[in-house]
Amino acid sequence: MKQQTIGFIGGGNMAHALIGGLVADGFSAQKIWVTDLDQNKLAELKEQFHVNTSADNQSTVAQCDIVVLAVKPQVLAGVAKDIAAAVQARKSLVVSIAAGVRAADLQRWLGEETAIVRCMPNTPALVKTGATALYATPAPARASGNPPKASCARWA
Repeated sequence: MKQQTIGFIGGGNMAHALIGGLVADGFSAQKIWVTDLDQNKLAELKEQFHVNTSADNQSTVAQCDIVVLAVKPQVLAGVAKDIAAAVQARKSLVVSIAAGVRAADLQRWLGEETAIVRCMPNTPALVKTGATALYATPAPARASGNPPKASCARWA
């Protein structure tokens, strides 16, 4: 099976932990993209994990099969609305790790047909020992036939 591309919108602590887990598990760093407003975070992630970095959310989303929304809840609406057209064009699976943001709000911002998974990693995930609860919206599975849970199971 072809390895999917994953884009992280936000490069903070939880994104860092998830990226670290993916790379440690053998996921190709060249298939991971990260965007962030903080150029220092991007430089650190690029140096540590050899991932691709960008300051442009839309171009990152345009090339990623899975988009992880790893931004603070208070900025998520703006970020989601900004990338909605790119998500819809690519038909990306969107994974939100933002606490307290309802799936219904994510669908309203990103499009009703967007496949969305809410994912709530706990803090031990920062040291690769956490547990994660998943909730997938009833939106149709992507054309690839991969249900959202199957796409997330490896790294969530």
